[in-house]
Amino acid sequence: MDAENEKGRLLSISKEKARNISKAYPAESNFWLINNEFLAQHNQSANANVISNYIDAIKTSAHSKTLSQIINKQTSLSTENCHLYIISDMQNSGLEVERLSKLDSNTSLFLVPLIPNLNNNLSIDSCWINSPIFKNEQATTIYTTITNQSNKIVKEQAVFLELNGKQKSQQYINLNAKESKTISFTFMADKTTINKGVIKINDHPITFDNNCYFTLKHSRKVNVLSINFANSNTAITTLFGNDTATFNYNNSSVNNINYNTLNQQDFIFINEIEQFSSGLINTLNKFVVNGGSIAIFPPKDIDLTLYNKSLLQLVTSILSALKVKHSTIDNINRNHPIYQQVFEGKIDKINFPVIHEYYPIIIPNKSNSISILSQENKDIFLASFPKEKGLIYLFNSPLNTQYNNFSKHALFVPTLLNMATSSVRISAIYNSIRPEDYFSSSAIQNKDELVHLKNNTIDIVPTQKTHLGKQIFYTHNQISENGFYSIEVENKIVDAIAYNYSTNESKSNCLSIKELQEWINSIGLENIQILNSDSSELIATITETQKGKEFWKIALILSLLFFATEILLIKLIKS
Repeated sequence: MDAENEKGRLLSISKEKARNISKAYPAESNFWLINNEFLAQHNQSANANVISNYIDAIKTSAHSKTLSQIINKQTSLSTENCHLYIISDMQNSGLEVERLSKLDSNTSLFLVPLIPNLNNNLSIDSCWINSPIFKNEQATTIYTTITNQSNKIVKEQAVFLELNGKQKSQQYINLNAKESKTISFTFMADKTTINKGVIKINDHPITFDNNCYFTLKHSRKVNVLSINFANSNTAITTLFGNDTATFNYNNSSVNNINYNTLNQQDFIFINEIEQFSSGLINTLNKFVVNGGSIAIFPPKDIDLTLYNKSLLQLVTSILSALKVKHSTIDNINRNHPIYQQVFEGKIDKINFPVIHEYYPIIIPNKSNSISILSQENKDIFLASFPKEKGLIYLFNSPLNTQYNNFSKHALFVPTLLNMATSSVRISAIYNSIRPEDYFSSSAIQNKDELVHLKNNTIDIVPTQKTHLGKQIFYTHNQISENGFYSIEVENKIVDAIAYNYSTNESKSNCLSIKELQEWINSIGLENIQILNSDSSELIATITETQKGKEFWKIALILSLLFFATEILLIKLIKS
Protein backbone atom coordinates (compact mmCIF):
# COMPACT_ATOMS: atom_id res chain seq x y z
CA MET A 1 0.00 0.00 0.00
CA ASP A 2 3.04 2.26 -0.26
CA ALA A 3 2.44 2.24 -4.02
CA GLU A 4 0.78 5.15 -5.78
CA ASN A 5 -1.76 5.82 -8.50
CA GLU A 6 -2.87 9.05 -10.16
CA LYS A 7 -4.71 10.12 -6.97
CA GLY A 8 -1.79 9.59 -4.59
CA ARG A 9 -0.51 6.99 -2.14
CA LEU A 10 -2.78 3.96 -1.86
CA LEU A 11 -2.70 3.93 1.94
CA SER A 12 -3.88 7.55 2.10
CA ILE A 13 -6.65 6.86 -0.39
CA SER A 14 -7.76 3.79 1.55
CA LYS A 15 -7.96 5.82 4.78
CA GLU A 16 -10.21 8.37 3.09
CA LYS A 17 -12.50 5.64 1.80
CA ALA A 18 -12.68 4.02 5.23
CA ARG A 19 -13.66 7.31 6.88
CA ASN A 20 -16.32 7.96 4.23
CA ILE A 21 -17.77 4.47 4.73
CA SER A 22 -18.16 5.08 8.48
CA LYS A 23 -19.83 8.46 7.84
CA ALA A 24 -22.36 6.89 5.46
CA TYR A 25 -23.94 4.86 8.27
CA PRO A 26 -26.34 6.09 10.97
CA ALA A 27 -24.75 7.69 14.03
CA GLU A 28 -25.70 4.79 16.30
CA SER A 29 -23.85 2.22 14.18
CA ASN A 30 -21.07 0.07 15.67
CA PHE A 31 -17.73 -0.23 13.83
CA TRP A 32 -14.68 -2.44 14.11
CA LEU A 33 -11.32 -1.86 12.44
CA ILE A 34 -9.35 -4.86 11.17
CA ASN A 35 -5.87 -4.39 9.76
CA ASN A 36 -2.92 -6.70 9.29
CA GLU A 37 -1.77 -6.25 12.89
CA PHE A 38 -4.90 -7.79 14.49
CA LEU A 39 -4.40 -5.46 17.46
CA ALA A 40 -6.20 -6.19 20.72
CA GLN A 41 -7.34 -2.55 21.01
CA HIS A 42 -9.45 -3.06 17.88
CA ASN A 43 -11.44 -5.93 19.39
CA GLN A 44 -14.03 -3.54 20.83
CA SER A 45 -16.60 -1.75 18.71
CA ALA A 46 -16.56 2.04 18.45
CA ASN A 47 -18.57 4.88 17.00
CA ALA A 48 -17.65 6.70 13.80
CA ASN A 49 -15.55 9.37 15.56
CA VAL A 50 -13.41 6.86 17.48
CA ILE A 51 -13.04 4.58 14.47
CA SER A 52 -11.85 7.59 12.45
CA ASN A 53 -9.01 8.08 14.95
CA TYR A 54 -8.09 4.40 14.59
CA ILE A 55 -8.03 4.81 10.83
CA ASP A 56 -5.75 7.86 11.03
CA ALA A 57 -3.22 5.85 13.09
CA ILE A 58 -2.83 3.05 10.52
CA LYS A 59 0.69 2.58 9.15
CA THR A 60 2.08 0.11 6.64
CA SER A 61 2.95 -3.15 8.34
CA ALA A 62 5.33 -6.05 7.94
CA HIS A 63 2.46 -8.45 8.58
CA SER A 64 -0.19 -9.58 6.12
CA LYS A 65 -3.42 -11.49 6.51
CA THR A 66 -5.40 -13.50 4.00
CA LEU A 67 -9.04 -12.81 3.18
CA SER A 68 -10.03 -15.99 5.04
CA GLN A 69 -8.18 -14.86 8.18
CA ILE A 70 -9.84 -11.45 8.03
CA ILE A 71 -13.31 -12.98 7.69
CA ASN A 72 -12.60 -15.35 10.59
CA LYS A 73 -11.50 -12.35 12.65
CA GLN A 74 -14.71 -10.48 11.78
CA THR A 75 -16.79 -13.49 12.75
CA SER A 76 -15.08 -13.65 16.13
CA LEU A 77 -15.86 -9.97 16.75
CA SER A 78 -19.55 -9.99 15.82
CA THR A 79 -22.05 -12.70 14.87
CA GLU A 80 -24.81 -10.22 13.99
CA ASN A 81 -25.63 -9.04 10.50
CA CYS A 82 -22.43 -7.36 9.38
CA HIS A 83 -21.10 -5.35 6.46
CA LEU A 84 -17.42 -6.15 5.89
CA TYR A 85 -15.47 -3.77 3.64
CA ILE A 86 -12.08 -4.94 2.30
CA ILE A 87 -10.14 -1.89 1.12
CA SER A 88 -7.03 -3.20 -0.62
CA ASP A 89 -4.87 -3.22 -3.72
CA MET A 90 -6.08 -6.84 -4.01
CA GLN A 91 -2.69 -8.53 -4.21
CA ASN A 92 -3.25 -12.22 -4.76
CA SER A 93 -0.28 -13.14 -2.56
CA GLY A 94 -1.95 -11.42 0.36
CA LEU A 95 -5.65 -12.08 -0.13
CA GLU A 96 -5.43 -15.66 -1.42
CA VAL A 97 -9.02 -15.37 -2.59
CA GLU A 98 -8.93 -18.89 -4.00
CA ARG A 99 -8.97 -20.24 -0.43
CA LEU A 100 -12.31 -18.65 0.36
CA SER A 101 -15.14 -20.93 -0.73
CA LYS A 102 -17.89 -20.02 1.74
CA LEU A 103 -19.16 -16.98 3.61
CA ASP A 104 -21.53 -16.72 6.56
CA SER A 105 -25.01 -15.62 5.49
CA ASN A 106 -24.95 -12.91 8.18
CA THR A 107 -21.97 -11.22 6.50
CA SER A 108 -22.17 -9.00 3.43
CA LEU A 109 -18.71 -8.68 1.89
CA PHE A 110 -17.81 -5.57 -0.10
CA LEU A 111 -14.52 -5.49 -2.02
CA VAL A 112 -13.15 -1.98 -2.52
CA PRO A 113 -10.17 -2.33 -4.88
CA LEU A 114 -7.46 0.32 -5.25
CA ILE A 115 -5.62 0.10 -8.55
CA PRO A 116 -1.92 1.07 -8.33
CA ASN A 117 0.20 2.33 -11.17
CA LEU A 118 2.43 -0.15 -12.97
CA ASN A 119 4.92 -1.72 -10.57
CA ASN A 120 8.31 -0.03 -10.97
CA ASN A 121 9.71 -1.55 -7.82
CA LEU A 122 13.28 -2.70 -7.22
CA SER A 123 13.79 -5.11 -4.33
CA ILE A 124 16.66 -6.59 -2.34
CA ASP A 125 15.55 -10.20 -2.04
CA SER A 126 18.22 -11.66 0.25
CA CYS A 127 21.84 -11.59 1.37
CA TRP A 128 24.20 -14.30 2.63
CA ILE A 129 27.79 -15.44 3.10
CA ASN A 130 29.04 -18.87 2.05
CA SER A 131 31.42 -19.55 4.93
CA PRO A 132 30.07 -21.31 8.04
CA ILE A 133 32.65 -19.47 10.16
CA PHE A 134 33.19 -15.72 10.30
CA LYS A 135 36.50 -14.20 11.44
CA ASN A 136 37.28 -10.51 11.68
CA GLU A 137 40.84 -10.84 10.48
CA GLN A 138 39.83 -12.52 7.22
CA ALA A 139 38.36 -11.00 4.06
CA THR A 140 34.61 -11.68 3.92
CA THR A 141 32.39 -11.84 0.85
CA ILE A 142 28.69 -11.13 1.18
CA TYR A 143 26.27 -11.86 -1.66
CA THR A 144 22.94 -10.18 -2.40
CA THR A 145 20.21 -10.62 -5.00
CA ILE A 146 18.54 -7.54 -6.52
CA THR A 147 15.36 -7.92 -8.61
CA ASN A 148 13.79 -5.51 -11.07
CA GLN A 149 10.05 -6.12 -10.62
CA SER A 150 9.07 -3.73 -13.41
CA ASN A 151 8.80 -4.02 -17.18
CA LYS A 152 11.38 -1.28 -17.68
CA ILE A 153 15.17 -1.51 -18.00
CA VAL A 154 17.05 -0.14 -14.99
CA LYS A 155 20.46 1.40 -15.63
CA GLU A 156 23.23 2.36 -13.21
CA GLN A 157 21.32 1.49 -10.04
CA ALA A 158 23.54 2.17 -7.02
CA VAL A 159 23.81 -0.57 -4.38
CA PHE A 160 25.49 0.39 -1.09
CA LEU A 161 27.12 -1.68 1.64
CA GLU A 162 27.24 -0.14 5.11
CA LEU A 163 28.96 -1.72 8.10
CA ASN A 164 28.56 -0.45 11.65
CA GLY A 165 27.04 2.81 10.41
CA LYS A 166 29.77 3.56 7.84
CA GLN A 167 29.65 3.05 4.07
CA LYS A 168 32.09 0.32 3.06
CA SER A 169 31.49 0.02 -0.66
CA GLN A 170 29.08 0.62 -3.52
CA GLN A 171 28.39 -0.86 -6.94
CA TYR A 172 26.29 0.05 -9.97
CA ILE A 173 24.18 -2.59 -11.69
CA ASN A 174 22.00 -2.75 -14.79
CA LEU A 175 18.84 -4.86 -14.82
CA ASN A 176 16.57 -5.86 -17.66
CA ALA A 177 12.82 -6.05 -17.13
CA LYS A 178 11.93 -8.71 -14.52
CA GLU A 179 15.62 -9.64 -14.16
CA SER A 180 17.29 -10.77 -10.94
CA LYS A 181 21.03 -10.38 -10.47
CA THR A 182 23.37 -11.55 -7.70
CA ILE A 183 26.32 -9.33 -6.84
CA SER A 184 28.95 -9.55 -4.10
CA PHE A 185 30.92 -7.25 -1.82
CA THR A 186 34.28 -8.28 -0.35
CA PHE A 187 35.41 -6.41 2.74
CA MET A 188 37.41 -6.59 5.94
CA ALA A 189 35.14 -6.48 8.96
CA ASP A 190 35.72 -4.22 11.93
CA LYS A 191 37.46 -5.74 14.95
CA THR A 192 34.34 -6.04 17.04
CA THR A 193 32.39 -9.00 18.37
CA ILE A 194 29.24 -8.17 16.38
CA ASN A 195 29.33 -6.42 13.00
CA LYS A 196 26.03 -4.81 11.95
CA GLY A 197 25.60 -4.32 8.23
CA VAL A 198 22.98 -3.25 5.72
CA ILE A 199 22.77 -3.45 1.93
CA LYS A 200 20.80 -0.51 0.55
CA ILE A 201 19.24 0.84 -2.63
CA ASN A 202 17.33 4.07 -3.23
CA ASP A 203 14.01 3.25 -4.86
CA HIS A 204 10.57 4.90 -4.61
CA PRO A 205 7.67 4.84 -3.88
CA ILE A 206 7.80 1.25 -2.50
CA THR A 207 10.61 1.41 0.03
CA PHE A 208 10.08 -1.48 2.49
CA ASP A 209 12.39 -3.77 0.48
CA ASN A 210 15.16 -1.20 -0.05
CA ASN A 211 17.25 -2.37 2.92
CA CYS A 212 18.59 -5.79 3.84
CA TYR A 213 20.01 -5.86 7.38
CA PHE A 214 22.47 -8.51 8.59
CA THR A 215 24.76 -9.30 11.51
CA LEU A 216 28.14 -11.05 11.45
CA LYS A 217 29.49 -12.40 14.71
CA HIS A 218 33.11 -13.29 15.30
CA SER A 219 33.57 -17.05 15.51
CA ARG A 220 36.25 -18.45 17.75
CA LYS A 221 38.17 -21.58 16.83
CA VAL A 222 36.20 -24.80 17.20
CA ASN A 223 37.68 -27.21 19.75
CA VAL A 224 37.51 -30.76 18.35
CA LEU A 225 38.76 -33.91 20.07
CA SER A 226 38.90 -37.46 18.73
CA ILE A 227 38.98 -40.21 21.38
CA ASN A 228 40.37 -43.34 19.73
CA PHE A 229 40.56 -46.97 20.80
CA ALA A 230 43.96 -47.50 19.22
CA ASN A 231 45.28 -45.39 16.37
CA SER A 232 43.81 -42.07 15.29
CA ASN A 233 41.73 -42.03 12.12
CA THR A 234 43.74 -40.64 9.23
CA ALA A 235 40.72 -39.13 7.42
CA ILE A 236 39.46 -37.26 10.50
CA THR A 237 42.94 -36.08 11.49
CA THR A 238 43.70 -34.84 7.98
CA LEU A 239 40.39 -33.00 7.67
CA PHE A 240 40.56 -31.12 10.97
CA GLY A 241 44.28 -31.07 11.67
CA ASN A 242 45.14 -29.23 8.46
CA ASP A 243 42.65 -26.38 9.10
CA THR A 244 44.38 -24.73 12.04
CA ALA A 245 42.70 -21.39 11.33
CA THR A 246 39.26 -22.84 12.13
CA PHE A 247 39.90 -25.77 14.47
CA ASN A 248 41.87 -26.66 17.55
CA TYR A 249 42.11 -30.40 16.89
CA ASN A 250 43.57 -33.08 19.13
CA ASN A 251 43.68 -36.88 19.35
CA SER A 252 43.47 -38.84 22.56
CA SER A 253 43.68 -42.54 23.41
CA VAL A 254 40.73 -43.93 25.36
CA ASN A 255 43.26 -45.11 27.93
CA ASN A 256 44.78 -41.66 28.37
CA ILE A 257 41.88 -39.20 28.52
CA ASN A 258 42.32 -35.88 30.28
CA TYR A 259 38.82 -35.58 31.73
CA ASN A 260 39.48 -32.02 32.92
CA THR A 261 39.68 -30.78 29.32
CA LEU A 262 36.61 -32.55 27.92
CA ASN A 263 34.23 -29.77 28.99
CA GLN A 264 36.38 -27.30 27.03
CA GLN A 265 35.64 -29.08 23.74
CA ASP A 266 32.89 -28.18 21.27
CA PHE A 267 32.78 -31.52 19.46
CA ILE A 268 34.08 -35.01 20.33
CA PHE A 269 34.51 -38.00 18.02
CA ILE A 270 34.21 -41.41 19.67
CA ASN A 271 36.27 -43.45 17.23
CA GLU A 272 35.86 -47.23 17.41
CA ILE A 273 35.93 -47.46 21.21
CA GLU A 274 35.06 -51.03 22.21
CA GLN A 275 34.20 -50.38 25.86
CA PHE A 276 32.99 -47.25 27.65
CA SER A 277 34.03 -46.78 31.24
CA SER A 278 31.42 -45.43 33.63
CA GLY A 279 33.54 -42.30 34.06
CA LEU A 280 33.61 -41.66 30.31
CA ILE A 281 29.84 -42.17 29.97
CA ASN A 282 29.10 -39.79 32.85
CA THR A 283 31.49 -37.15 31.46
CA LEU A 284 30.05 -37.43 27.93
CA ASN A 285 26.48 -37.13 29.23
CA LYS A 286 27.35 -33.95 31.13
CA PHE A 287 29.18 -32.63 28.07
CA VAL A 288 26.13 -33.14 25.81
CA VAL A 289 23.61 -31.86 28.35
CA ASN A 290 25.59 -28.61 28.58
CA GLY A 291 25.53 -28.08 24.79
CA GLY A 292 28.39 -30.17 23.39
CA SER A 293 28.00 -32.65 20.54
CA ILE A 294 29.56 -36.06 19.92
CA ALA A 295 29.75 -38.43 16.95
CA ILE A 296 30.08 -42.18 17.52
CA PHE A 297 31.77 -44.55 15.06
CA PRO A 298 31.33 -48.15 16.25
CA PRO A 299 34.36 -50.49 16.31
CA LYS A 300 35.03 -53.30 13.85
CA ASP A 301 34.31 -56.11 16.27
CA ILE A 302 31.56 -55.47 18.79
CA ASP A 303 30.41 -57.27 21.88
CA LEU A 304 26.86 -56.13 21.21
CA THR A 305 25.61 -56.81 24.72
CA LEU A 306 28.22 -54.60 26.37
CA TYR A 307 28.27 -52.01 23.60
CA ASN A 308 24.48 -51.56 23.51
CA LYS A 309 24.42 -51.22 27.27
CA SER A 310 26.78 -48.25 26.91
CA LEU A 311 24.78 -46.82 23.97
CA LEU A 312 21.55 -46.87 25.97
CA GLN A 313 23.22 -44.74 28.62
CA LEU A 314 24.09 -42.17 25.93
CA VAL A 315 21.32 -42.40 23.33
CA THR A 316 17.97 -44.15 22.96
CA SER A 317 19.08 -46.56 20.22
CA ILE A 318 21.11 -49.75 19.94
CA LEU A 319 22.87 -51.67 17.18
CA SER A 320 21.90 -55.11 15.88
CA ALA A 321 24.10 -57.90 14.56
CA LEU A 322 26.56 -57.20 11.76
CA LYS A 323 24.96 -57.26 8.33
CA VAL A 324 27.20 -58.08 5.36
CA LYS A 325 25.27 -56.62 2.48
CA HIS A 326 26.23 -54.29 -0.35
CA SER A 327 24.12 -51.15 -0.08
CA THR A 328 24.23 -47.54 -1.20
CA ILE A 329 23.34 -44.35 0.66
CA ASP A 330 20.54 -42.87 -1.41
CA ASN A 331 18.67 -40.47 0.90
CA ILE A 332 20.11 -37.25 2.31
CA ASN A 333 18.03 -35.27 4.76
CA ARG A 334 18.65 -31.87 3.17
CA ASN A 335 16.45 -30.17 5.76
CA HIS A 336 18.87 -31.06 8.54
CA PRO A 337 21.02 -28.07 9.56
CA ILE A 338 24.31 -29.74 8.54
CA TYR A 339 23.15 -29.92 4.89
CA GLN A 340 21.01 -26.80 4.49
CA GLN A 341 23.74 -24.81 2.74
CA VAL A 342 25.56 -27.70 1.03
CA PHE A 343 23.49 -28.53 -2.06
CA GLU A 344 21.99 -26.51 -4.87
CA GLY A 345 19.28 -27.96 -7.09
CA LYS A 346 18.54 -31.66 -7.47
CA ILE A 347 20.97 -34.30 -6.22
CA ASP A 348 19.42 -37.36 -7.89
CA LYS A 349 22.47 -37.97 -10.15
CA ILE A 350 25.07 -38.00 -7.39
CA ASN A 351 27.29 -41.06 -6.89
CA PHE A 352 26.44 -41.98 -3.32
CA PRO A 353 28.75 -43.68 -0.80
CA VAL A 354 28.73 -47.49 -0.80
CA ILE A 355 28.24 -49.58 2.36
CA HIS A 356 29.61 -53.14 2.51
CA GLU A 357 29.17 -54.15 6.17
CA TYR A 358 27.31 -52.39 8.96
CA TYR A 359 25.47 -52.72 12.25
CA PRO A 360 21.82 -51.68 11.65
CA ILE A 361 20.64 -48.95 14.00
CA ILE A 362 17.48 -49.92 15.91
CA ILE A 363 15.43 -46.85 16.87
CA PRO A 364 12.44 -47.15 19.24
CA ASN A 365 9.07 -45.91 18.00
CA LYS A 366 8.89 -42.98 20.42
CA SER A 367 12.45 -41.83 19.88
CA ASN A 368 13.08 -38.19 18.96
CA SER A 369 15.92 -39.21 16.66
CA ILE A 370 16.33 -37.82 13.15
CA SER A 371 17.59 -39.81 10.18
CA ILE A 372 20.28 -37.83 8.35
CA LEU A 373 21.67 -40.38 5.87
CA SER A 374 19.85 -43.58 4.99
CA GLN A 375 20.54 -46.48 2.64
CA GLU A 376 18.53 -47.77 -0.30
CA ASN A 377 17.21 -50.64 1.87
CA LYS A 378 15.89 -48.01 4.37
CA ASP A 379 18.54 -48.79 7.02
CA ILE A 380 19.93 -45.65 8.66
CA PHE A 381 23.61 -44.87 8.10
CA LEU A 382 23.70 -41.71 10.24
CA ALA A 383 21.18 -40.55 12.85
CA SER A 384 21.13 -37.66 15.31
CA PHE A 385 19.71 -37.67 18.83
CA PRO A 386 18.91 -34.40 20.61
CA LYS A 387 19.75 -34.46 24.30
CA GLU A 388 19.11 -31.37 26.42
CA LYS A 389 21.24 -28.62 24.82
CA GLY A 390 23.49 -30.97 22.82
CA LEU A 391 23.41 -33.56 20.04
CA ILE A 392 24.68 -37.11 19.58
CA TYR A 393 25.40 -38.47 16.10
CA LEU A 394 25.53 -42.23 15.58
CA PHE A 395 27.00 -43.96 12.50
CA ASN A 396 26.20 -47.61 11.75
CA SER A 397 29.78 -48.58 10.79
CA PRO A 398 33.39 -47.52 11.40
CA LEU A 399 35.41 -45.30 9.05
CA ASN A 400 37.13 -48.25 7.41
CA THR A 401 37.19 -49.13 3.72
CA GLN A 402 36.32 -52.73 4.62
CA TYR A 403 32.95 -51.42 5.82
CA ASN A 404 32.30 -48.39 3.57
CA ASN A 405 33.93 -45.78 1.35
CA PHE A 406 32.38 -42.84 3.20
CA SER A 407 35.75 -41.37 4.21
CA LYS A 408 36.79 -41.35 0.52
CA HIS A 409 33.56 -39.76 -0.68
CA ALA A 410 32.91 -36.03 -1.26
CA LEU A 411 30.01 -36.17 1.22
CA PHE A 412 32.43 -36.92 4.05
CA VAL A 413 33.91 -33.42 4.24
CA PRO A 414 30.73 -31.28 4.58
CA THR A 415 29.11 -33.84 6.87
CA LEU A 416 31.88 -33.88 9.48
CA LEU A 417 32.81 -30.20 9.11
CA ASN A 418 29.23 -29.04 9.60
CA MET A 419 28.66 -31.39 12.50
CA ALA A 420 31.73 -29.98 14.24
CA THR A 421 31.00 -26.32 13.49
CA SER A 422 27.27 -26.51 14.25
CA SER A 423 27.73 -25.31 17.83
CA VAL A 424 29.55 -22.12 16.82
CA ARG A 425 28.72 -21.71 13.14
CA ILE A 426 26.67 -18.79 11.84
CA SER A 427 23.37 -20.21 10.64
CA ALA A 428 21.50 -17.23 9.22
CA ILE A 429 22.76 -13.67 9.19
CA TYR A 430 19.23 -12.28 9.53
CA ASN A 431 15.67 -13.29 10.37
CA SER A 432 12.56 -12.54 8.33
CA ILE A 433 9.65 -10.96 10.16
CA ARG A 434 6.82 -13.50 10.32
CA PRO A 435 4.24 -14.63 12.88
CA GLU A 436 6.06 -17.87 13.76
CA ASP A 437 9.45 -16.15 14.17
CA TYR A 438 12.06 -17.59 16.52
CA PHE A 439 15.78 -17.12 17.08
CA SER A 440 18.69 -18.86 18.81
CA SER A 441 21.96 -17.57 20.21
CA SER A 442 25.07 -19.40 21.34
CA ALA A 443 25.81 -16.41 23.59
CA ILE A 444 22.99 -17.45 25.95
CA GLN A 445 24.54 -20.07 28.20
CA ASN A 446 22.03 -20.48 31.02
CA LYS A 447 18.53 -21.62 30.05
CA ASP A 448 17.16 -20.19 33.31
CA GLU A 449 18.30 -16.65 32.52
CA LEU A 450 15.66 -14.08 31.58
CA VAL A 451 16.28 -12.98 28.00
CA HIS A 452 15.16 -9.65 26.49
CA LEU A 453 15.01 -8.77 22.78
CA LYS A 454 15.14 -4.99 22.45
CA ASN A 455 15.47 -2.05 20.12
CA ASN A 456 14.77 1.65 20.68
CA THR A 457 11.00 1.16 20.82
CA ILE A 458 10.17 -2.32 22.16
CA ASP A 459 11.32 -4.75 24.83
CA ILE A 460 10.24 -8.37 24.29
CA VAL A 461 10.64 -11.27 26.70
CA PRO A 462 10.50 -14.32 24.38
CA THR A 463 9.45 -17.79 25.43
CA GLN A 464 11.91 -20.63 24.96
CA LYS A 465 12.16 -24.36 24.41
CA THR A 466 14.86 -26.85 23.37
CA HIS A 467 14.92 -28.08 19.76
CA LEU A 468 17.66 -30.24 18.20
CA GLY A 469 19.86 -29.53 21.18
CA LYS A 470 19.53 -25.74 20.96
CA GLN A 471 17.59 -23.19 22.95
CA ILE A 472 14.97 -21.64 20.66
CA PHE A 473 13.31 -18.31 21.55
CA TYR A 474 9.88 -17.40 20.16
CA THR A 475 8.81 -13.77 19.68
CA HIS A 476 5.07 -14.48 19.16
CA ASN A 477 4.41 -12.02 16.35
CA GLN A 478 5.75 -9.03 18.32
CA ILE A 479 8.43 -7.97 15.78
CA SER A 480 6.95 -5.45 13.34
CA GLU A 481 9.89 -3.25 12.22
CA ASN A 482 13.03 -4.19 10.35
CA GLY A 483 16.45 -3.32 11.71
CA PHE A 484 18.74 -4.44 14.52
CA TYR A 485 17.61 -5.91 17.84
CA SER A 486 19.90 -6.54 20.81
CA ILE A 487 19.71 -9.65 22.99
CA GLU A 488 20.18 -8.71 26.63
CA VAL A 489 20.69 -10.84 29.72
CA GLU A 490 20.79 -9.09 33.09
CA ASN A 491 20.91 -5.68 31.36
CA LYS A 492 24.00 -6.73 29.39
CA ILE A 493 24.04 -6.99 25.59
CA VAL A 494 25.26 -10.48 24.70
CA ASP A 495 24.19 -10.74 21.06
CA ALA A 496 22.27 -9.00 18.26
CA ILE A 497 19.87 -10.07 15.50
CA ALA A 498 18.94 -8.38 12.23
CA TYR A 499 15.32 -8.52 11.08
CA ASN A 500 14.09 -7.90 7.53
CA TYR A 501 10.61 -7.59 6.07
CA SER A 502 9.32 -10.47 3.99
CA THR A 503 9.61 -9.76 0.26
CA ASN A 504 6.35 -11.56 -0.61
CA GLU A 505 4.77 -8.29 -1.72
CA SER A 506 7.78 -6.97 -3.62
CA LYS A 507 6.36 -8.50 -6.76
CA SER A 508 2.96 -6.89 -7.12
CA ASN A 509 0.33 -9.22 -8.57
CA CYS A 510 -2.92 -7.30 -8.11
CA LEU A 511 -6.19 -8.89 -9.15
CA SER A 512 -8.14 -6.88 -11.72
CA ILE A 513 -11.86 -6.08 -11.41
CA LYS A 514 -12.54 -8.72 -14.05
CA GLU A 515 -10.54 -11.37 -12.15
CA LEU A 516 -12.33 -10.52 -8.90
CA GLN A 517 -15.72 -10.82 -10.62
CA GLU A 518 -14.76 -14.15 -12.20
CA TRP A 519 -13.74 -15.44 -8.78
CA ILE A 520 -17.04 -14.32 -7.22
CA ASN A 521 -18.99 -16.00 -10.00
CA SER A 522 -16.99 -19.21 -9.64
CA ILE A 523 -17.80 -19.69 -5.95
CA GLY A 524 -21.48 -18.80 -6.41
CA LEU A 525 -21.89 -16.56 -3.36
CA GLU A 526 -24.49 -13.81 -3.57
CA ASN A 527 -23.40 -11.78 -0.54
CA ILE A 528 -20.21 -10.43 -2.17
CA GLN A 529 -20.09 -7.17 -4.12
CA ILE A 530 -17.35 -5.14 -5.78
CA LEU A 531 -17.48 -1.38 -5.11
CA ASN A 532 -15.23 0.09 -7.76
CA SER A 533 -15.96 3.80 -7.44
CA ASP A 534 -14.66 7.06 -6.03
CA SER A 535 -15.51 8.28 -2.55
CA SER A 536 -18.72 10.18 -3.42
CA GLU A 537 -20.15 7.27 -5.43
CA LEU A 538 -19.10 4.89 -2.66
CA ILE A 539 -21.08 6.88 -0.10
CA ALA A 540 -24.08 6.97 -2.42
CA THR A 541 -23.94 3.19 -2.87
CA ILE A 542 -23.79 2.61 0.87
CA THR A 543 -26.60 5.11 1.45
CA GLU A 544 -28.79 3.26 -1.06
CA THR A 545 -28.04 0.02 0.79
CA GLN A 546 -29.03 1.65 4.05
CA LYS A 547 -32.23 3.02 2.53
CA GLY A 548 -33.17 -0.46 1.40
CA LYS A 549 -32.58 -1.62 4.93
CA GLU A 550 -34.74 1.22 6.29
CA PHE A 551 -37.58 0.44 3.81
CA TRP A 552 -37.52 -3.16 5.00
CA LYS A 553 -37.89 -1.97 8.58
CA ILE A 554 -40.72 0.44 7.64
CA ALA A 555 -42.53 -2.34 5.80
CA LEU A 556 -42.29 -4.57 8.86
CA ILE A 557 -43.56 -1.81 11.16
CA LEU A 558 -46.48 -1.05 8.82
CA SER A 559 -47.36 -4.75 8.65
CA LEU A 560 -47.52 -4.96 12.43
CA LEU A 561 -49.55 -1.73 12.55
CA PHE A 562 -52.06 -3.04 9.99
CA PHE A 563 -52.30 -6.33 11.87
CA ALA A 564 -53.04 -4.49 15.13
CA THR A 565 -55.61 -2.27 13.39
CA GLU A 566 -57.37 -5.34 11.94
CA ILE A 567 -57.63 -6.94 15.39
CA LEU A 568 -59.01 -3.69 16.82
CA LEU A 569 -61.65 -3.41 14.06
CA ILE A 570 -62.73 -7.01 14.60
CA LYS A 571 -63.24 -6.35 18.31
CA LEU A 572 -65.21 -3.16 17.60
CA ILE A 573 -67.50 -4.94 15.12
CA LYS A 574 -68.22 -7.77 17.59
CA SER A 575 -69.03 -5.31 20.35
